[in-house]
Amino acid sequence: LNVLSAETGRVCGEIEVTKDYLNAGGGTHGGWLSSLVDAGGSLAVATHGFETTGVSTDLSISFLAPSGEGSTISFDARVLKLGRTLAYTEVDIRSGEVLVATGRHTKYIAREQARAASKDAAASAAASAAASKDTQ
Repeated sequence: LNVLSAETGRVCGEIEVTKDYLNAGGGTHGGWLSSLVDAGGSLAVATHGFETTGVSTDLSISFLAPSGEGSTISFDARVLKLGRTLAYTEVDIRSGEVLVATGRHTKYIAREQARAASKDAAASAAASAAASKDTQ
């Protein structure tokens, strides 16, 4: 999996479909595409500063077109809403210009933990700055 870009609330990447990702009919396995929705949604949530991205509460996927071995699959994962306890994501999966699948992923998140981590990091930075100033 290659991450091509990341910004707050969005991650784009790509991966080549190998024979390990195929179903019995030679197409990209739906379970593997579902895993990509899970991973992509989690990466998009992580861009909001979460060390961990919680647990899945819901995942749905619609398969729209086939892809197969040798295809380069790209994904665009976006956070639609980051609430107090839930994060809602959407992931589009393409092979070239063809939309292969689209999925939605909801995660239970511990936002309070992220806030606490942010406050701890700010306090630590302030303490380091003060210590550095004292030694000059």
